[in-house]
Amino acid sequence: MLLLGPTGTGKTRAVKEASAYLYGPGALARIDAAEFASAERVPLLLGGSHGHEGLLSGLVGSLGRSGGGILLLDEIEKAHPSVADHLLGIEDGSVTTASGRRLDLSGLHLAVTSNVGSAGAVEMGEVSPASLRRYVEQEASAQFRPEVFARFTAVLVFGHLSRDVQLDVCRQMLDDEVAFQAGRLSEAFGHPHEIRVSPEVCGRLAGEGWHRRLGARPMRNVVERRVREALVGARLAGALGPGVRASVLAAARGEGLRAHVARSPVLL
Repeated sequence: MLLLGPTGTGKTRAVKEASAYLYGPGALARIDAAEFASAERVPLLLGGSHGHEGLLSGLVGSLGRSGGGILLLDEIEKAHPSVADHLLGIEDGSVTTASGRRLDLSGLHLAVTSNVGSAGAVEMGEVSPASLRRYVEQEASAQFRPEVFARFTAVLVFGHLSRDVQLDVCRQMLDDEVAFQAGRLSEAFGHPHEIRVSPEVCGRLAGEGWHRRLGARPMRNVVERRVREALVGARLAGALGPGVRASVLAAARGEGLRAHVARSPVLL
């Protein structure tokens, strides 16, 4: 599978969700291609002479023992060319490492993500999905050799995130951060503490966290920072401490969020 499109549009997340759906938790082995950009780093992944086994051998073996999974090569354009040559040079369901060992890939899926053409896609602005797909596929076919590009059985092109999708992404991140912070406060206070979120918060954070070029990539940092700033501010002001069992996150005037004690039930 080849997943193409601008950064921050959900390519890696889509592979993670697919592996969990198809195989269950822990069935994804991710290789960050940027870590193997130089020729000196390649043997750490592919192995080398004198029987040295690289990271790839261990990842394939682990997935095989667990009953299958997805091997993800993230941002392939950042890797040394020999990495792509080895991983995409699959013959008869196997790949040979630099050390000469033949790795059986039967039962595994190989997913590759790439930001090839992303800069041009951003400059295109709002275009039809068909136009975006044609442009990105043309850029990708120029990046990969024809015989390599032809090996992909599925090519998925990711476009810019709509506002509805941005809000969904923000809600998921906000739910995760609120649950994490509620757990920390419960532990610190010695009793359960609930954090409730006002309806307007997600829209505020989504607007601040989405970036035209980076997509939703900055969103998590914005959500984590704003939530923590609000809770720290409330604690420093003495409004949040032991004995308080619920607090509310709300959008403050101007920028940021504020946290205050929930004196009565809040309906979301």
